[in-house]
Amino acid sequence: MKFKTSRTVESLSYKQKVLLMVGIFLCIELGLMVSSEFSVALPKIIGDIGGAEFYSLVFTVNLAVAAIVTPIVGKLSDMYGRRQLLIIGILIILISEVLTPLLVSNIYHLMIFRGIQGLGGAATAVVGLIVISDIFDIENRAKFLGFYGSLNALTAIVAPTIGGIFVQYMSWHWVFYSIVPVGLIGLFFVLKYMPEIPKLERTSLDYRGIMILSAAILIFVGITTVGGTKVPWTSITMVLLVAALVGMIGLFIFSQKKSKDPIMPLHLFKYRVFIICLFSVLAMMFAATGLIYFMPMFLQNIYGFTPTETGLFMTYRGLTSFIFAAVSGFIVAKLKDFRLVAIAAMLIFAGSIFSLTFLTTSATALAITIICLVWGSASGVLISIFHTGIQMNLPNKDISVAMSVIQLFVSIGSLLATSLLGLFLRNPNLSAGFSYLLFTCLGVVLFALVVFVVTLQRRNLRDQKAEEVVNPTLNEELV
Repeated sequence: MKFKTSRTVESLSYKQKVLLMVGIFLCIELGLMVSSEFSVALPKIIGDIGGAEFYSLVFTVNLAVAAIVTPIVGKLSDMYGRRQLLIIGILIILISEVLTPLLVSNIYHLMIFRGIQGLGGAATAVVGLIVISDIFDIENRAKFLGFYGSLNALTAIVAPTIGGIFVQYMSWHWVFYSIVPVGLIGLFFVLKYMPEIPKLERTSLDYRGIMILSAAILIFVGITTVGGTKVPWTSITMVLLVAALVGMIGLFIFSQKKSKDPIMPLHLFKYRVFIICLFSVLAMMFAATGLIYFMPMFLQNIYGFTPTETGLFMTYRGLTSFIFAAVSGFIVAKLKDFRLVAIAAMLIFAGSIFSLTFLTTSATALAITIICLVWGSASGVLISIFHTGIQMNLPNKDISVAMSVIQLFVSIGSLLATSLLGLFLRNPNLSAGFSYLLFTCLGVVLFALVVFVVTLQRRNLRDQKAEEVVNPTLNEELV
């Protein structure tokens, strides 16, 4: 399948670039919007089709497929073109979202379609973020990555409320149909303005690395899904699975050293900023996913809030998230440094989680609203701030694969949350389970914050980057 155009990056005006990004962001919205609506609607969906024991696994399948596909997509876009991969990803998610309510009759069908949607969503998000570095300079990258955070926030404002209304007053099927107009508008802009990005010469796909990485991710999913529930953590089966995971990781590192065109070049890990951004995004996504995916269930089952009320709480979070995400992009562009903004956002996020720990037995709507508003001021920033850090501090030649890797860690963080934090849903005392979930998320955020501050305070990253240009051997000293 080929999608050709005569447009080049140089031929695009700034206005056309902005319209292109509008289209790309709307297409990324396809996956984001249905996921947000889906988290509110899933209790009702499960009630209709059954399979309550697979509640967490529905999220896990989607994230696992995204994690496997993510590191591959960046390389494929280098080989076959950004335009082609982006359009294919959009079509996959659009078509699968339309077919889901028509064909799903049990929990297994639902998991299959969520897996397909994970594939399309990963392709669209990864290539879309790479395009930002293809068509904009460093300062504009910060601004548009800030807008990407605002997009996520806008989804948080609109989608949960829409999802709650559909579930309460119509049918959960409309959760999937509702994204069609958004997708068609976005696809129109992409088809009209997306240029042909020059492909990389003499590059190939690292099939061995892909297979090893996929096997490692699947083993990881198995461990986090059955560990502590169907299979005891201390059992011989679990020990063997953990050993297999460690072995696969070692084999993957060895394969990347030997590969001519590695899917995850190890030289990226010579950049200290790259390592800390990966670790930070992993931790933030773990905590954020735990709250976004599981709070609706706790709010509805502990406090008795309706789906519409639950959606409104998430909307309040999205309101401040939308504002602060956009503002943060301009602040980072002005400062030409992302660290202070990232630290402030992590502190606010930790404070919000800590506040929720006081409300595990009862809560008023006003208290939840205030906490969600404060939480939102941090969440919009954290969505894109670490992507910004990488795009501002790594050489252009490494940004494509770096974006794929950081999106992989986004998926792994979410995957860890849905698998491990899902264990708290099995606690007979839901209030106690919610408390354990919150303290786990709080601990992860605080630990990441300390590591971030200690690691990146030693040296000015902009000076470091300038020195790397003059002295490439400096890379050996970055870790």
